[in-house]
Amino acid sequence: MFEIRICDPDDTDRPTPADWPTPEQAYANSPSILDEIGWTARTLTALKCFTELDRDFYLRKAALLDRIALLDEPDTPGDVTETAVVAALYLLDLDQPGVICDPRAYVRQQYALSLTTDDQ
Repeated sequence: MFEIRICDPDDTDRPTPADWPTPEQAYANSPSILDEIGWTARTLTALKCFTELDRDFYLRKAALLDRIALLDEPDTPGDVTETAVVAALYLLDLDQPGVICDPRAYVRQQYALSLTTDDQ
């Protein structure tokens, strides 16, 4: 289902960490974590079984899990971090953007872009 791609350090065609927003930049204008948990729960409970969800749902869910994982990571990355990576990989699988070295950085970039697009 998922493909993990290893980046070649000599590959100059790929984005560098400087090209990606930091978590603080990506999530600066986002709703609170509790609001996003509520949105996710309300969205899921309002749907019938086997309803196909759109990309926005998976992006917001991946961003939510990334934000929760960031709270956990200063101590010891664990299950929350793994779950955030899996959600990010799912979004990558939906989008098929090419080689991305850090799936969670991709989520941050896409989330920041979605907030910018929503503001217009």
